[in-house]
This record gives sequence, C-alpha cells and structure tokens, in this order.
Amino acid sequence: ETIGKHLVSNFITEEFKDSVQNVLAAALSGKDTANFEFPLFTKHGKRKEILLNATTRRGPDGEVTGVIGVGQDITRIREITSEQQRNAEDLARLIDTANAPIFGVDLQGMVTEWNRKAADMLGYTKDETIGKAFVQNFIQPEDKTSVEEVIQRAMTGCETANFTLPLVSKLGKCYTVLLNATTRRDAKGKITGVVGVGQDITELNSVMAESKRVADDLMRLIETANAPIFGIDVEGKVTEWNAKASSLLGFTKSETMGKSLVGNFITEEFKDSVKAVLRAALMGNETANFEFPLFTKGGEKKAILLNATTRRGPEGEITGVIGVGQDITQIREITSEHERIADDLSRLIETANAPIFGVDLNGMVTEWNRKAAEMLGFAKEDTIGKALVEHFIQPENRRSVTDVLSKALAGEETANYELPLLSKFGEPYTVLLNATTRRDARGKIIGVVGVGQDITTLNRLMAESKRVADDLTRLIETANAPIFGVDTQGQVTEWNQKLADLSQFSKSETLGKPLVTNFITEEYHGHVSLVLLKALHGEETASFELPLVKNGEKKAVLLLNATTRRGPDGEVIGVICVGQDITQINAMTLEQQLVADDLARLVDSANAPIFGVDINGLVNEWNKKAVSILGFDKDEAMGRHLVHTFIQPEDRKSVADVLHKALAGKETANYELPLLSKHGERYTILLNATTRRNGRGEITGVVGVGQDITELNQVMAESKRVADDLTRLIETANAPIFGIDVQGNVSEWNAKASSLLGFSKVETIGKHLVSNFITEEFKSSVDQVLNSALLGKETANFEFPMFTRSGERKYILLNATTRRGPGGEVTGVIGVGQDITQIREVTDEQKRVADDLSRLIETANAPIFGVDTRGMVTEWNRKAADLLGYTKEETVGKNFVERFIQRENQSSVGDVLQKALSGEETANFSLPLLSKHGNRYTVLLNATTRRDGKGDVTGVVGVGQDITELNQVMAESKRVADDLMRLIETANAPIFGIDTSFNVTEWNAKASSLLEFTKEEAMGRNLVMNFITEEFRDSVKEVLHQALKGNETANFEFPLFNKSGERRDILLNATTRRGPDGEITGVIGVGQDITQIRESTSEQMRIADDLSRLIESANAPIFGVDLKALVTEWNRKAADMLGYTKEETMGKNFVQNFIQPQDRESVHNVLRRALSGEETANFELPLISKHGKRYTVLLNATPRRDSKGAVMGVVGVGQDITELDKVMGEAKHVADDLTRLIETANAPIFGIDKNGNVSEWNRKTAEITGFSKSEAIGKNLVNTFIHLDHRRSVNDVLTRALFDKETSNYELPLFTKEGDQRDILLNATARR
Repeated sequence: ETIGKHLVSNFITEEFKDSVQNVLAAALSGKDTANFEFPLFTKHGKRKEILLNATTRRGPDGEVTGVIGVGQDITRIREITSEQQRNAEDLARLIDTANAPIFGVDLQGMVTEWNRKAADMLGYTKDETIGKAFVQNFIQPEDKTSVEEVIQRAMTGCETANFTLPLVSKLGKCYTVLLNATTRRDAKGKITGVVGVGQDITELNSVMAESKRVADDLMRLIETANAPIFGIDVEGKVTEWNAKASSLLGFTKSETMGKSLVGNFITEEFKDSVKAVLRAALMGNETANFEFPLFTKGGEKKAILLNATTRRGPEGEITGVIGVGQDITQIREITSEHERIADDLSRLIETANAPIFGVDLNGMVTEWNRKAAEMLGFAKEDTIGKALVEHFIQPENRRSVTDVLSKALAGEETANYELPLLSKFGEPYTVLLNATTRRDARGKIIGVVGVGQDITTLNRLMAESKRVADDLTRLIETANAPIFGVDTQGQVTEWNQKLADLSQFSKSETLGKPLVTNFITEEYHGHVSLVLLKALHGEETASFELPLVKNGEKKAVLLLNATTRRGPDGEVIGVICVGQDITQINAMTLEQQLVADDLARLVDSANAPIFGVDINGLVNEWNKKAVSILGFDKDEAMGRHLVHTFIQPEDRKSVADVLHKALAGKETANYELPLLSKHGERYTILLNATTRRNGRGEITGVVGVGQDITELNQVMAESKRVADDLTRLIETANAPIFGIDVQGNVSEWNAKASSLLGFSKVETIGKHLVSNFITEEFKSSVDQVLNSALLGKETANFEFPMFTRSGERKYILLNATTRRGPGGEVTGVIGVGQDITQIREVTDEQKRVADDLSRLIETANAPIFGVDTRGMVTEWNRKAADLLGYTKEETVGKNFVERFIQRENQSSVGDVLQKALSGEETANFSLPLLSKHGNRYTVLLNATTRRDGKGDVTGVVGVGQDITELNQVMAESKRVADDLMRLIETANAPIFGIDTSFNVTEWNAKASSLLEFTKEEAMGRNLVMNFITEEFRDSVKEVLHQALKGNETANFEFPLFNKSGERRDILLNATTRRGPDGEITGVIGVGQDITQIRESTSEQMRIADDLSRLIESANAPIFGVDLKALVTEWNRKAADMLGYTKEETMGKNFVQNFIQPQDRESVHNVLRRALSGEETANFELPLISKHGKRYTVLLNATPRRDSKGAVMGVVGVGQDITELDKVMGEAKHVADDLTRLIETANAPIFGIDKNGNVSEWNRKTAEITGFSKSEAIGKNLVNTFIHLDHRRSVNDVLTRALFDKETSNYELPLFTKEGDQRDILLNATARR
C-alpha cells in the first residue's frame, strides 16, 4: 500500500506537507536532520507523533540515492506532558509564593529551588543562586560541615526536623532559619535532592542564644571546672556537686544530691566551724580562703581552700551557698616533702656510686662527691669553688664542655654527653654525663648538676669492635662476587652491591625479609631451605645453584657456597653465601640447542609456504606447504633458479630486486609474490623475505615465509563493495547506531553515537558494551534485551540507558535487531536508536514536581494546615495530626478557627487568615493551639496565600514550627543565666575570663578588689599583655592557649600584679569556655588568692635549704638520731672534731658507739625526754674522739618532727666548750682566791657597782663600822655611810674611778653604826 507511492502527498496532512518536504529535500541534498517531530496519520485518521532522524542514502560511488528515516512513536509521551505541566505549576506557585523561605538542592548540592521569601530575606535573586553549590556559596565556613551532614542524611532518606540553618545575606546580615530538611524523590521513588521549608527565627534565636550561652556557661563552669564546686540550699542540703568534687572525694553526684553537707560529709570535729561558715553565707556574710576539711569515700582527708559565696534568686532572695574551692592537700604536704628532699639531697650527692659534679652560674664547682674524688684523685676540698672548665678540663675540650654548661644554665639540659676528664695523675677518663639545670625555690636557675657514668673502658672496647665491624662491612659490600647473608630465621642480613646489580633488588628492598619466600621461586623453596638449614646446623654446602627471580622473571643464576656464620661465643647466628654469576653460561648453552631444533621444525612443518635460495638464487628450502600449493615436489625445486623457473617473465625483475636486497641485508616484509603453479594456476603469496646468515654473521642466502592470499584477495574485493555501502549508511545516519558481536563486544559505533556519548569509535570497538558503557543498575535489563536479540527475538522501543564520557545519562529509544552472517547464523545485534533524553527529562521533571507537592505537605516534619476561602480545612499533614491528635479525616472540611482555636484567640487567628485570603501574608505568627487531649501548643506560623493557575486566591496554607518546648527552655535558660551572672559577680573568689584573642571578658567584683582594677578598666584588654609581667607572659600564654584548644589546666600558679604593682599569686583552674554548638569561645578562670600560702611555702623551702646548708657547713657540731637512737645527721664539724667521718657514724647507735659507759645513762635520759617532746638546753655532753681525745659539747637536744607534728627523732646542735672549761676552771680558781683575799684581809675592803650601791663589804669593814655585810650590801655607800659634809667629795672620787680615773691615798671619812667617825686612807680602783 505504500511502496512506490509519494510519501508527502499520500501520508502527510496538508498543514505539515511543506515542513516535511523541506526536511526531505534537505536530506536529498546531503544535509541530515536529527530529532525532527514528524506527524503521520494512521489509515483511520489518527495522528501519531514521530521523532525522526532523516539521513541521506548514497550509492557505491557516493551519489545520493534517497533518504532513510529512523523514527520513534512519541505520541503517548506528548499526552503525559500536558497533564504533569499543570501539577508542576501548582507546586511552583506554592514554593515561590510561600511566606516561608524554601530552598532546594539536587544530589550534587546545587540550588534547584530559591523562593521569593528566600530572595527577600537574603538579598540573592533566584538567578544568582540557581545551579550554584548551596553549601559552598551561601553557608559560612564554620557551618559547612554540619549543613553538609544534614543534606547528606536527607539524601539517604533520613530527614531532619528543626535543624538550625545559619545563613548570611548578601549584605552580611546573619539569619537563622529553623529548617525541616525533607528528602525529594522522583516518580519512581528515587531520591533526587532535598527541599527545606524554614522559619526565620533570627531574632528569636538571638534572645535564646544569649540566654542559652549564659545558662550553658553556668552549667559548664560548675560541672567542668577543674576546681571542686559544691552548693547547698537554705537547709544545708547539697544542690551542686561537680565532676571535680566527685573525682576528688569519690562520692558521685547521685550519692550527694539532696543530702546534708555537714551531716554526711564533714567529720565531727569540724562540723561546728563548717556549719558556722555556711550559716554566715546564708545570712549574706561571705567567707574567703576558709580551709574546709572534707573526707573522701575512702576516709582520706582533703584540705579545701574555699570561698563560700551567697547564692541568690531572681529577686535577690538568698537561695543557698555556692562554694568554689581548691584542693590544697598537696600544698600542705609540700613542707614535709621539702624537708625530706633536703635530707635526701645531701646523702644522694655524697654517697652516690656515680661521679657527681656541680657548678654555679659562674662555672665554679659547688658539688664534687666521693666517687668523683676517688676517680680523679682530686679531693672535694681541692675542687669546690674552682672553675670546672679551666682547672679540670683539657684545653682542646673546654669549648664543647662550656657549650653544654651554658645550655644547661639557659635551661636546655643535655643527656648522655661524653665529658672528657684528666685525673690528678694524668689518666684520661670519659664520663657519660647528664647535665641538669639546678633551680632555686622560685625556679630561677642557680647552677648545673651533672650525674655521670665512667665509660672509659667501655669506649675502648667499643672502638675496637667498631674497627672490626667496619672491616667486615667493607669486605662484603665491595666484593666483586655476589654475597648475601641470612639470620637464624632466614631473614636477609647481608645483600652486597654486586648481588643488587644482578638481582635488581636494592639492599633496602631485601634487608629483614625472608630470603626463600621473597626472592626464591616456588620450585626451589625446598632445596634452598634445606641448604640454609644445614648451614645453620654447621653443615656447609659448596657449589649449589641458586636462581634469583624478580616479578616472575629470572634475573640471574648463582653458583654458591653456603657457610655457617657464628657469633662471639661460637653460637650460630646465620649463614653467609659467596657466589659466582653463571647466568650467561647457562643461557648460551640452552639457546644454541633450542635454535637448532626450532629451525628444522619451522621450515618443514609450517602451515605457510617457505622458500629459500642461496646467494646464487638457487632453491635450497621448499617445504611441504609450498609443494601442496604449486605442485612441484621438493626434488623438482631444489637446486633450480627460483626466479627463472617459478616466476612469470613480467614479474621476474621485481622479484629479483627483492631477493638482491635481502642478499645485501635489506629485508622486505609483506611483499606480494606472484607464482605460477605446475598446472598454470596463478597464486599470490604474501611474503617476508629474510636474510639468512651463518654463525659468523655472513649472508648465505634468503628465506621467505609466505601466506597464500589468492582467494582472500577475490573475496575482499566483493566484500569491500558491500561493506562500503553499509558503512556509509551506519556512519552517516543521523541516529545513534551501534552493534555488538555474539560476545557482546562493540562492533559498530557510528558518528552520531560518538557525538552523543563522547566516546570515539576507536575507544569502543572490541569492548564489551554492557560492562563498559551501561551502569550497574541497568546491566541486567540491557543484557536481557541483547541476549534475546542474539537468540533471534528482536525488541522495539526499548528504553536503553547509556552514559556519556562525562557521566551524563542519555536515554535511547532503541530497536534491537538481530544481525546474521551469510549462512543465516546470528553474528550479533544492530541497534538503531533515537535520543529521547530531553523528552524523558521533561516528563520525569513534571511528574517529580507534581509528586513533590503532595510529599512536601504530607511528609514535612513541620505542621502544615490549609484552608479554603471559607476557612474550611483542606490540608492537615501527618505532623499536624501527630502534634494535635486529630487525624486528617477528623479535620478536612471543618471550620479551622471555630473547631481548633480557643475562643480567646479566634479573633486574632481569623484576622490573619482573612489578610492572607486578601493577599496580605503574615510571617512568624504565634498560633496558639489546643490538642485533642487538652495540651496547649504554640506554633510559629507563616500564613501564605494559595492561588490557582490563573492567580486567583483559593485559600491559605500555613507552614509552622512547634516552638512550645522552645518557649519553656527559654524561660528556664533566662533563670539559669541570671544565676550565672550573680555567681560570677558575687563570688568571693576571683573569676576572670578571656575570649579567643586573650581579651578580658569576665572580671568579677572579687578580682577588682584584689587587683585594684575595675571591671571597666579590665574588660576588652589583653590579659597577658596588660596584667602579667614580662617574665611570666610566655608560661601564662601557653596555659591559656592550651585551654583554648580544649586542654584544661588545674592548679596553675598564675601571677597577677595589682594596680599598685604588688604581686598576687593566684592558684587557677583554667577551664575551656564553649558556645552553644560546643565551639571554644574562650577560657574562664576560677582562682584562689594563695599569696600568703605561697609566701609561707617559699619560706619553708628556704628554711629547708638553709637547714641542709646549716647542718653541713655549720662551725658547730650537729648530731641527729632517729626514734631508735641511730645516727641520721653528722655534720662536717662533728667529723672534724671527733675524727669519725659521716660514713662511720650514720645508722649506728649514738649512745652505744660514741658515749663512754659512765655517761650513757644520762645521755640516754636526755634523748628519751627529747623523743617525748621535752627539749633539753645546755646539756654538757661528754665525748671521746676516735683518737682518744676528750671533748665536752654544750648541747641543745631538740625533738625533730614530721609534717604532721609527730616526733621522728632528735637533732642536737652543740658548742665545743672543751677549751672553755679549761679556762673556766682556772678562772674559778682565781676567783676563789680573790674572795678569800677580800674576806680575810686585815684592811677594810668595800666595793660599789656603777650605781654607787655596795657590792663588797669585807669582814674588817664590818668590824670597823659596826654594819654587817648583809646590812650594807645593796645600799648606796655615799648616802648611807658618808656624812653630809663629805658626800660631795667622796662622790667625786667614786665617779672618777667609775670613769677609769683612779685615786690613791684618799682620806675617806666613814661613820660607824654608833655615829663615830673613822678615817680610812683609801685607794679607789675601777672594777671591770
């Protein structure tokens, strides 16, 4: 009915004839047309839409012979498009006109939706956003990760509700959108992206964020502070008990909360004092630096330095007490530890079995222990105070030793420094030294102490060992024979350069690896393992062949001797193998044999004709195949001239040229050699003419290996004609055409397929179509279609998905047709297709948009309501149903305001809906709702006008967020925030905070009063630069820097200087401060003023150091004993005096070993009283020296106590009074003589003191005056015993005498008791 009839005239309607005729005319002129929508009408007048490729058809000589059109019926696709277009427009209006910002992204995160509200809010138009990466372009760097995670979760089907999305507008304004990220799917349910419907909660969030930040700060400050914090209510019950308190005391928070602090956690002896402090704080009287004893769960006492601060409610009412403490238990224990260290230090240095040297800042020796003295011959006395480097170091080493000491004096310690020393007797020593910085109590460097080890002998032995080892290494490495070694586990220990060159494995690739498994082929594993095993048992092997292989290729063959390797004690430690490379020898022998065998077989049995001629052109090879083709047997051919006998006259010259070239060494490949058979048949042989040479390389002839291509040439001529026609059709078609063979490998791939998919013909031919060009999800269905066609079952209009080189998906509407060979056998499949990608994308997009509308409303994790123009419910999504308890069926068609809004709110809600119905939308309206079960909810709502396709208002849709819980949290956060501000500001402990730039952000009242800087003076200034002195800036900055990285520091001594320049020592816990999202925002420091404690500790340290120095260097003998009376102290003076060295006395019983028997009881009693706490002063302790000399020491026996006050021994500081006793004995003897002289003298003798009162009145004076000695002593001589008339002159004489101006023969008038005058001739002498 169609063949031979005019296509346009008979089968195209009038209205389309011109356009169709134009397309066909263009194709007949050689201009192809692709994807032309070509209308055809059926026999019954029904219109069909055909998507057509019109391709020029050409004859064998390229002349145009017609047009071939390959089409697809797209009628149904066109019908679907219009319906989906209507639904798509509805969704577009909803998204674009919604009064809530709506964003959408595809699977690559590129913006696909950006409604009007988003544009108004952020300032970016739709055109500026569509197609751009949402996260990269519109999210701040610090938020990109979290936003990306939400989007990625939604892309896996895991939706996120109430996600706080941070955004920055074009003008830099920050917004926060409370977003529901909903998965977007296509018609098949496949995820295509994410759509987010949001609410602008920027202003709400700013209020909340501040409240939450302050609230969180309080919780973090209390809970994460590295200081123990506890709180009580007005009844004394625990309300706060932070993690540090738990870890310190062993009671968990749950074990303490609600229990009485004093009743449960304070011991009886301290309850009253603690209760008084807490009661005072509950009355508003705060207490600072109260030592607050607490006991751990295990009964261990902890000393807490506490600030008890009143806690107040919003109205200022007292609600409890908060205590911020510091664990000062360790500080309290420091004193005793320092005392113990002081004792230990002197013993350690003096008795160490290692040489110990010390120098001060000037390099002068301050320590030189016994071991150093023994080793170097210099006594301690010979070294102390002398320059170490100048006196005890050789000139050539002085610079390096000085460098080490200088580094240590700068705080850079050196370990294992080899210090060269020369003894007093000229012997060199090497000491392995640790040079350690020595510091005073404040950390100031005061010198260097070096603890060493004598390594002189060790160094000598090591030098010799190294010399021998170096010799062996050089021998192995430089040998011109391959050498390798293995240890007892068979792992490579040696691999010399020669072996590396042969095996192509470098030394680094082999050392430590098992030899056999890594470098020996499988077949030789057993043999080589056995040789090595024998050698490891002492049985050596000579001349064994070892092949070396790398990456499966044999690199060398070695002829080896395997020799046992032994250690210093004769123990076997491995195997060493020395070899010879025999690779080339073996290869040559094998190659010669192979060549000889191959040549004979090749020539005679080859399935190709082989001819050979000598240098004269005479045949000397003529194999079986040559016989079968040409009919001349071998005997007929051998010895005859090839060209003259077997070549036609017209071809002889060209053949002769080829042979001559080969005989000259120039070979010819693929030469078509014309031959004439014995029976006159012409043959064409495709020949390679190869030069033949003897063992010396001399040319001996030519050998030709050929292929009979006579029949092939005939077939190829015909095939070429047909193939050219087919190739032109396939290649120039304006439709993609591809073909596969029976294995599924590509055999056709036309130009249209290349331009469409981006793969060139060369890249596809021979490759498996399904494996290489079809994605995993479609491989099975495509494979099934192709397999059906290979079985003869063809498929039409199959949608065949393919992917371009760049990964872009293309839909091909395909007819898969079976391809057959000449005998009808199936040889593959040819597919002629149409690119329907654009049509498919339009269809799928419209369907997706339609589905999105219903899914967006129904599955949104935000409540969505809709009403029509009469206020009747038209939308009620799943979230609304979950929230309020009314199902969709219970609400749709009911009046929204009358049925679901409380009476007091109906008017305001009605106004919002009426405005929206008149086109005036409302954002962030707080919609009060009551659930079915009476629960009150607050929904933050955007009321958006809903319109139809013509723009007429059809109702209102409201997208909301449930902010009920949020409102409750805000109220609580504000309460907690207020609490934090009060806690920081009123705390009786200094609290300060910094931001990430080290600028002050907190500075409470206590900090102000302590440091004299007001809050205004401190805020915003750099803490380190403004309030820390130069020497402490680095250490303080490091602590704060670590805290800003999340590494908190406890009990850091933090020096601050007040406005007057006075230093304050703060014991600080530096705690990381974090924002609402956990990001570090600064550091908060809660401190205690430990200035007084530090001063006390420093003083104790100074005393401890002084004690060591006092004992050792005192010029008085000092002894110490423990509770058993064993000697613990014996200073240098005691040793010098008594001749017993410290070593001879320490640990021995003092009384039994160093006191004479007759004195032991009295000395024992003195020690016993001192050990019971009763001190004894000025006890004369009799001692006898080692050499029998007697000494008397005037001793104070004082109890020695530990840090808890318990007596732990006695220390006695004495004075050698031996010589004094001698002098005193003599003086007593003289004094006694004088007393006797005065008393018994026959002349009156009297004396006065410097006040003129009688101090002497001998027997003769009493006798003369009548006044007894007792009546005169202490009375004023002049006023009592001299007459008034003489008092002045007598007084002058006595006064002159008191001023050392003596008077001789002065007549002194004295009056007796009875009033008689007696004249005494007197010498007035000064008394001294």
